[in-house]
Amino acid sequence: MPSPVRMASAAECVRFEHESFGALHQMLSGVGPDERDAAWREIEEALGQFEGPDGFVGPCEMLVVSGTRP
Repeated sequence: MPSPVRMASAAECVRFEHESFGALHQMLSGVGPDERDAAWREIEEALGQFEGPDGFVGPCEMLVVSGTRP
């Protein structure tokens, strides 16, 4: 099911990810502070492609499933 992420800007999305996504912090834990800052800048730059007149709209999909026990 399409579930786009809508925010004011790519910068706001990166701020949200920086504050919320532990996995990103783990991936960057092996590099120094300067490299980590550069990586966050690169992430923001890449997410900029999803900015438009309506702000940031990042693609996202959710799987909706159900199950039963036999």
